[in-house]
Amino acid sequence: MKYEDITTPQELLEWMYNITYGYQGKTKLYKYDDENFDEDWFDEYILEEPTSLIKTKVGNCWDQTELERYWFTSHNYKVKTIYEMVNLPYENPYPTHSFLIYQDENNNWNWFENSDFNNRGIHTKQTEKELIEYQLTKYKKFLQTFNISSTELEKIVIKEFEKPKANCSAEEYINHVLNSKDYKGE
Repeated sequence: MKYEDITTPQELLEWMYNITYGYQGKTKLYKYDDENFDEDWFDEYILEEPTSLIKTKVGNCWDQTELERYWFTSHNYKVKTIYEMVNLPYENPYPTHSFLIYQDENNNWNWFENSDFNNRGIHTKQTEKELIEYQLTKYKKFLQTFNISSTELEKIVIKEFEKPKANCSAEEYINHVLNSKDYKGE
């Protein structure tokens, strides 16, 4: 199926299964198994535009969330984009995550997830609050694989953010989301 032919969230998810985890760098396209993938990330990363991601089919959760925003808003869904991280006053060894939630025709809230391989799918709850609590349990479970302390787990921040600047760097992206409003839910 071509991207242009996608008409439902389920079709979008199936199409996105073909996206390889990675990122667009200043000098090259990085895939998760490339040498220097982690070492180069902060200095090389550029947020990939949705139209570029459609072509390259390589992107991380930040890029994929923007592609999802692009599709869902063009199909008139109510969406929110969410960012979560452990906010520490020292070097942070823990991964961040961004994702999209949308409201369907039955007024249920759905977590659309492709980049988190262990939770790929469309997860549905009646309320937005239930959905975010459900997703947060998954994020905390993932962080526990990094031997995170209970004190550090309490430092998770959740932000609701608007579309970031095109082709921004990792630092610009992080500053954008951290300067967004705290997620309050409905």
